Amino acid sequence: MLHPKSDVDRLYLPRSKGGRGMIQLELSYKTSTIGLYNYLDNTEDWMLQLVNRHENSKRLHSVTKESDKFSRELDLEIEINNLLSPTEIARKTKKKAKHEGLKQLESRWQEKPLHGQFAARANNADVDTQATHQWLRNPGLKAETEGFILGSTGSKFCFTRNYQANVLHNGADPKCRFCDERIETIDHLVSGCSILTPGEYKNRHDRVGQYLHWKICNRFSIKTQSDWYKHHPEPVTEGKDVTILWDFPIQTDRTIQANRPDIVIKDRKNNQCFLIDMRVKVKVKVMNQTPGAEKKNYVDINNDQPEDRFLRRQDYVAPQVWNLSVDVRAKDSLIAGDETSMSD
Repeated sequence: MLHPKSDVDRLYLPRSKGGRGMIQLELSYKTSTIGLYNYLDNTEDWMLQLVNRHENSKRLHSVTKESDKFSRELDLEIEINNLLSPTEIARKTKKKAKHEGLKQLESRWQEKPLHGQFAARANNADVDTQATHQWLRNPGLKAETEGFILGSTGSKFCFTRNYQANVLHNGADPKCRFCDERIETIDHLVSGCSILTPGEYKNRHDRVGQYLHWKICNRFSIKTQSDWYKHHPEPVTEGKDVTILWDFPIQTDRTIQANRPDIVIKDRKNNQCFLIDMRVKVKVKVMNQTPGAEKKNYVDINNDQPEDRFLRRQDYVAPQVWNLSVDVRAKDSLIAGDETSMSD
């Protein structure tokens, strides 16, 4: 369930934040002790008041002393509202203590030089954190599979040559075993190896395009398969008022290198044309890339097409899918099938 090289703190974080959602016994004991002390300290029951005085008189291992100790460890500031009942005070204090404890766990996870890389990347402003961790909240994977995925993406402990050379120090050559050009890291294997580009990377790219083509066909009420993975895009798909081209070269009056967008949508009803070109990237690879760089590849097509060949208005859309996180700007406009994205 937990890979030997995986991060332990991540086990106890909520799944909505990228953790495994397990209960940490240590934190549970601390919050229960703090809640019990606040209940005894505010109760009006004379028998429980006697218990509280007895605990205060102990020299060691008293609820009072342990509660003070745990509150300092959690940086917990307790504010007592006399209008609340002792039970409500204890429940509210326990909830606050648990929140502070999880906050410390998350902070420790993010500060780790290796395990914290994924946490720092997933918390960027352009990443949809909810969509990134959605797969953790849906059942279906075995515990071993889930643990291996989390370890591979979050902890980067896969047995790459870079890991062998710089972590295990076993004298291995850190260069990629396929291309022998760059350091073999997970990011390089996922989206940077020139040898894997024509095979594995292209197949992954086409699978993403297959889903996007299926959603677009449904958007324009074109009959398709019920499941996206059974859908096989045709080079030309005709609808009532639309023509969808898949990986189809665009004829131009002069030679243009970038003349083959992944998907072209000719919307005759709204007199529009959309050029869609997809990218499947690693976040760190494009962190410093100039926004709109892909769009420049198709400027020549826009300028070369006469109005009677295509349609009056042409828009370029570049959905991007990150391998290790989700970019909200790349995801929401087209895949969701939002009507305004096709007509505005």
